[in-house]
Amino acid sequence: MNNRVVIRSLVLPEGYIAAMDDGFISWRPNVGVRRNIRLDYPASTLLAVGGPNGKCDSIWCGDTKGNIIQLSLPMLNILNKFCLNSSSIRAICAISTSSDKILVGTCDGEIWTVGNEIPGGKILLFSIDNAITSMRCNDDNITIQSGWSRYTFDWTGAEIEHHDHNKIFTSKKLKRDNRRSRLLKFQLENGNQPESVLLDLPVIA
Repeated sequence: MNNRVVIRSLVLPEGYIAAMDDGFISWRPNVGVRRNIRLDYPASTLLAVGGPNGKCDSIWCGDTKGNIIQLSLPMLNILNKFCLNSSSIRAICAISTSSDKILVGTCDGEIWTVGNEIPGGKILLFSIDNAITSMRCNDDNITIQSGWSRYTFDWTGAEIEHHDHNKIFTSKKLKRDNRRSRLLKFQLENGNQPESVLLDLPVIA
């Protein structure tokens, strides 16, 4: 019995990629033969890249052990493999349509640039204190999402902007908790709630 679980997927005009929890990658075209390959570790993120004809001709797979693998489409042959000796890959971003270089973000907050055009195949650009959720870039800067926070850096790693939405979320949560506390206090005073429900609520300012 096949107990594989799909943990990542990527939908393309010609079909879709399914990445399983055991490292199995499957290309399932709308028309034609399915192709499969098993990687050493499960994929943690996927990115499709276009070729000269405008169609997606390869995909980048980041795995849970810090490896980046480029697979051809539709054959799923391994074109490139880079090992970052890092934590799980959390985000991949194409730098441009005319280059095979990509940006890679890890669970440890590291930002790498990877590709055959780079000496040694990889360079650690900079790092932040939190895990990377997603990334995008242009010629001037790199925008990073990390949980509720968004950062903008230039290509040297200098921080340009930082929006900490955690503070907004925490403030709104405190207001909700205080409204709930007032409601429960009112219900308690009218004999509708046991006193124990108030023990874990914030003090009303």
